Amino acid sequence: MPDNGSQPGLLQGAEVTPASALAGQRQALRQRLLKGGSGAEVMAALTEFVDGLIIGKYKNAMRQGGEGAQAAGTQHCCLVALGGYGFRELAPYSDIDVMFLFREEAGDTAQILFREVLHYLWDLGFQVGHSMRTIDDCIDLAGKDLTIRTAMMSARFMAGSPHLFQEFNRRYAKEVVGRGRGQFIEHKVEERRREYEKFGQTVYLLEPNVKKSKGGLRDFHLLRWAGMARFQATTLQDLADRGFLSRQDLLSLTEARDFIWRVRAFLHLEAGRAEEILSFDEQVRLASLYGFQDQPHLLGVEQFMQQYYRHTMGLHETLLRFVDRCRAVSAKRRPSGALPAANMVEGYFVVTGRQLTVPSELRARVLDSPSLLLQLFDLARSRRLKIDTGLLDEIHSHMESVSSEAFRTPEVSRVFLKILAGPEAVSATLEAMHRVHLLEKVIPVFATLRGLMQFNQDHKYTVDEHTLRAVAKAEALALESGVIGSVYQEIRRKDLLHLAILLHDLGKGRKEDHCEVGKVIAEETAARLGCDPQETRTLVFLVHRHLLMSHTAFRRDPYDEKVLAPFAREVGTPEVLRKLLALTVADIAAVGPGVMTKWKQSLLNELYLRTLPVISGEHAQTDASDRLKQLAGEVAQELTDTAEAGIDWIELQLSQFPLRYLYGTPPKRIVAHLKAIRKLQAGEVIVEDRFNEKLGVSEYTVITHDNVTPGIVFKIAGVMAAHGLQIVDAQITTREDGVVVNTFQASDPDFEGAPPDERGASIAEAIIRVLKGEEEVERVMSRHTRLSSVSPLSTGRHATEVKVDNETCDRSTIVDVFADDTQGLLYAITRSIFQLGLSVQAARISTRIDDDIKQSLRTIGRHQVADVFYVTDQQGAKINDHSRLEAIRETIKEDIDSFMDRQAGASESVGAGSAS
Repeated sequence: MPDNGSQPGLLQGAEVTPASALAGQRQALRQRLLKGGSGAEVMAALTEFVDGLIIGKYKNAMRQGGEGAQAAGTQHCCLVALGGYGFRELAPYSDIDVMFLFREEAGDTAQILFREVLHYLWDLGFQVGHSMRTIDDCIDLAGKDLTIRTAMMSARFMAGSPHLFQEFNRRYAKEVVGRGRGQFIEHKVEERRREYEKFGQTVYLLEPNVKKSKGGLRDFHLLRWAGMARFQATTLQDLADRGFLSRQDLLSLTEARDFIWRVRAFLHLEAGRAEEILSFDEQVRLASLYGFQDQPHLLGVEQFMQQYYRHTMGLHETLLRFVDRCRAVSAKRRPSGALPAANMVEGYFVVTGRQLTVPSELRARVLDSPSLLLQLFDLARSRRLKIDTGLLDEIHSHMESVSSEAFRTPEVSRVFLKILAGPEAVSATLEAMHRVHLLEKVIPVFATLRGLMQFNQDHKYTVDEHTLRAVAKAEALALESGVIGSVYQEIRRKDLLHLAILLHDLGKGRKEDHCEVGKVIAEETAARLGCDPQETRTLVFLVHRHLLMSHTAFRRDPYDEKVLAPFAREVGTPEVLRKLLALTVADIAAVGPGVMTKWKQSLLNELYLRTLPVISGEHAQTDASDRLKQLAGEVAQELTDTAEAGIDWIELQLSQFPLRYLYGTPPKRIVAHLKAIRKLQAGEVIVEDRFNEKLGVSEYTVITHDNVTPGIVFKIAGVMAAHGLQIVDAQITTREDGVVVNTFQASDPDFEGAPPDERGASIAEAIIRVLKGEEEVERVMSRHTRLSSVSPLSTGRHATEVKVDNETCDRSTIVDVFADDTQGLLYAITRSIFQLGLSVQAARISTRIDDDIKQSLRTIGRHQVADVFYVTDQQGAKINDHSRLEAIRETIKEDIDSFMDRQAGASESVGAGSAS
């Protein structure tokens, strides 16, 4: 190894410093990686190089200190590498953890030598974890601090007294490692659990931390610590040779570890620091470096990340089984009297306490019987038992040699549908079957989707993870109150619902529309499971049309008969409607945390409640005049105490509103609006702000006359955008007498829960000033507008799409806008609509683009939204001229793109200013 300052392989004659040599080494390692070198090779080479620097410096410090220093440094002191460095797994920019072990006889020389080495490492730019200890210190601290105990288990001798290190090793193994093994493993498992909470509870994070997220290197480290503590095995090979790790697990662990090591090395070398986040940009870059190319149905980055997730999920699952095995060894060592009695069940299965297993003499028969394997998992589900880890290992290994056709039997279908029917633990059972590759034997297409990511910011999970989470979300609906809880409880065939949820996204990863592919998969699955014609029709409809309800609720007006009637006709029956609602809610909720908002739930409930009477025949549809009289009575009751108006005045006022307002606005809100209208003067603007606790959004209702100013909607949107509000819905209402009642629902990212009163008052005052012409909206925008809270990605902006629908609604032209989610987008769209001489009659705002659209657009990374506007001309008429419709479409698109370009320019300017 090179001595301090003397580095081989560099140009002779040039002055070479240790820092420049280190930089050169890292550059050489980068080239090695690019040429196909492994992460293990890079770490071993860097470890050897850094060892040379440190050992050279230590020897040089001893020489400079004279004979006394040399004697102390070789007899009473030694340098010890700890942690990843101790295991020779030093990533390009990882911290270095070193311990200076010494005897008291070394005196002050020990501190002088260590200081020389430590300052040298700092000068080289390393982050150094360092300690100076006697052997007694090590034993004492290890008993008090889990991190210290763990680090010293990786101790590796570097320089100094080998006899001192051997003494440390002997005492540490006897007095620390050999004691409290079970407790140590449990503490490490708990420590890792807390890391999951901080760095991600799922393997399938969009931008995982390759070290600390679930499935990352820390999982491998935990497995190694557990193996060292329980079995005194220092390597994976040792664990496998001694039968504690199957050959299959050894292979998958080694492949996963080496894959992550190489990815991590690339991250470090590209960033020039210890970068552990596999960001979107890095995913794209590495996918290219690894040779993945975009396909019509699957991006190169999605292929790369599918490989990443398969490795990390395999690593995590192996860890779980191995920890269970360590615990089982501990349990076997308990006194026999402490073990619960074993009971044989159904002739093949043994229940011991909460554990379920199969006796060794019957395992071959169970493993070779698909129906018995399904019964095993159903028994675990129904009795809430845990299947023995060793048995799960055997099932996992055995599945490679079993054909899915062996599972195509009536008995397998019967038990599988029984599992799906529940009650309880349906998703947990399916997940357990998926982990051992059993689920894909019953539903073969599941195998191709293992670890398949969806490269966008909306989906937080891979397709298989999303699907299993959706089943769990559906099960959780049983505990919900309100409409959705009642709906789920009323569903009779929950097995069909859960099966539809399991299948709904399995068409992804193909070049065709995933709903169409899903239809074929549903038909094949129904035939495979022996479903009758009615069951097949229901299953196929739910899978094929699983986006129908969200499309209709989020992007169309359910109070329009031309919307409601076709929807009701396609759904057909109340039972299918209930299943479709539950599937839709579960699907959206499983996309990611917070995606199923109260607002979205209210829109879905609204569509459900509007549709149910139509398809059930229980109630005839109430016509507008009947609804008006009924509502007038309800409003009059609310106004009884104030005696502000008679029933005739109320009916007159309500008759001015469109039908959607009458059906969709609660009587208490109507009362508040009528009170405001009653005191509204010409040229005045009234703004009421309130926090809607049920939906978790702020509501701003603007009441004025339509002639107070041109462009009311876009001006309100501009003020709200300037104050950082994110509009989620807008009820745009202009009465026949010209009174405007516009209600905007918006989330306020600046506050958790209800914002303070002064916040709402300030925004309300700004709206009033702009609508009364006291201040230009553009000035408010320039004074207040902040950069978008949506994280911009360098993967680029996606093409804006504007579509015009002139068929769905008799009264209005519908404009659908698909664009990147950007602060102020609604302002830009409504301003463009205003400048085209159009009026917005209703809107559906900020609906995240659904999967079918994303699949056709191949969106990457950034959020996209679909905003929908019902528009008319200034006379309130639908636009029928085809050339004008095309001009509307092109102009709105051009205006949005111009707005996006300006926003991007502003972001770049701010970024440049911050950098300077």
